[in-house]
Amino acid sequence: MSEKKSNGIASVGDWQAAAEAQRRARAVRLTLPSGTTILAARPEPLEWVVAGRLPARLLTAAVEPEGDTAHEMTAEEVLELAAFASQLVEASVLEPPIGEGPGEISLRDIPAEDCAFIFEWACRALSESEEAQSDEGLRQPRRRRAEESASRRLDGFRSR
Repeated sequence: MSEKKSNGIASVGDWQAAAEAQRRARAVRLTLPSGTTILAARPEPLEWVVAGRLPARLLTAAVEPEGDTAHEMTAEEVLELAAFASQLVEASVLEPPIGEGPGEISLRDIPAEDCAFIFEWACRALSESEEAQSDEGLRQPRRRRAEESASRRLDGFRSR
């Protein structure tokens, strides 16, 4: 694991191994609605923010003043959210690995109910992190309203 370069600086492999070790340390066995058991790790919200992997609409909803969350999602925003959901599910599952390579299961081959379950489970890491960082839960009521609003918008998307 420690493939230090001759100057004592960590290698790319060192960083990748450290990130994987951290993910595995957070991993839990998760039983899905289909009965399948996987090994999954909730994402670190800061990693997704720093990497620019959160949809713009999701970031906007998090910083909008109270009462400004009633916004119809555009087709582009729905597609952006769908891509985010796929990335989040894929990143959350450690075993069996999700992907298109040998020894990986394609996201298309996972039952939709299982994907939705993994997505919602992983999203709780984002909301729990925000609530944990808030002063005595002052942001909880606002966050709950935003989540309820987002859930109502997704309900229409799910029923299609």
